[in-house]
Formats: sequence, structure tokens, C-alpha cells
Amino acid sequence: MDAVASRIIKARQYAAERDQRIHVTRFEVQIDGENSNHQVSYNRGTWDCDCEEFVRRGICAHAMTMEEILGEAVQPAVIPSA
Repeated sequence: MDAVASRIIKARQYAAERDQRIHVTRFEVQIDGENSNHQVSYNRGTWDCDCEEFVRRGICAHAMTMEEILGEAVQPAVIPSA
């Protein structure tokens, strides 16, 4: 088997086993909201968003959206106690 085919097979294996192999450590994205755009970031288990809801409550739909997309590759945002 040539090297390219071997890499393709390995890439498919890693993608299929993403819950065990892929762990996001940090990222930043822009989510285009209905009223405005928001910057969402993640750094080693800590979420942040520039929206008012996140500033007030420590959780928001934007961070939860990214959790939904990334699944087990990220740690879930901790909902602060009231």
C-alpha cells in the first residue's frame, strides 16, 4: 500500500473514532446571530462569549451551539449556580 493510501485510511480511522481521539484545546469562532454577530471562544475547558446573556449568566445559546457541533471533543460549559 502506498503512503497516500495509508494516510487516507488513518485519517478515516481517526475521524470514525473522534470521540476517543479528538480533543479541542482552544478555538475562536464568529456566530452570525439574528441581531448581531458574536465571538465565542474556548480555551482548555473555559468558554467565553461577548453576548449579554453570557456576561450575565455565564452561559448562552452561542456557546451551547458550539458544544452541540463539537460534541465530546470539548468540555461542556459549566452553568453557574444562581
